[in-house]
Amino acid sequence: MNPKSILRFAALALVLGLTVAATNADEATVSMRAKLTGFQESPPKLSPSTGRFEATLTGSTLSYTLTYSKLSSPAFMAHIHFGQPAVNGGIFLWLCGSAAAPGPAGTPTCPPDGGTVSRSGVTAADIQGISTQNLSAGDFAGALSIITSGDAYVNVHTTAFPGGEIRGLVRSGD
Repeated sequence: MNPKSILRFAALALVLGLTVAATNADEATVSMRAKLTGFQESPPKLSPSTGRFEATLTGSTLSYTLTYSKLSSPAFMAHIHFGQPAVNGGIFLWLCGSAAAPGPAGTPTCPPDGGTVSRSGVTAADIQGISTQNLSAGDFAGALSIITSGDAYVNVHTTAFPGGEIRGLVRSGD
């Protein structure tokens, strides 16, 4: 192979490598998290309970883990809501449910006395509409816009506090 052919081959390899990198960049990964306490509820709750929500978005698929402990009573559902801090809003994604409040198909069961629940493969089909807040069912891009704007919160509902015992603002970042 002469030097000119080696240079052409190297240039071709560089172009292909950049194309692969650009394709992978289109499927960027976004991380989301929330720290849950009773003080973030509306109205606030004096509760020893704590929780943590972590999620990863890759392309158009979301995976999450929700962990909570020291609840005053059994948890029976948890969701992501559309609402600013100290403002209650509608539910657009179920995180876990129970026999009393099972949630849509595919919703995992909440550990009633605390623990961890995880799910992968959340897609647009899992997004619930909130007509009073102009979010249509299946609007994955709209749900992500709500999260990235800082207007989404995770809420864990218990039998003692059916409106929510612990809550945390979802923050996004790379």
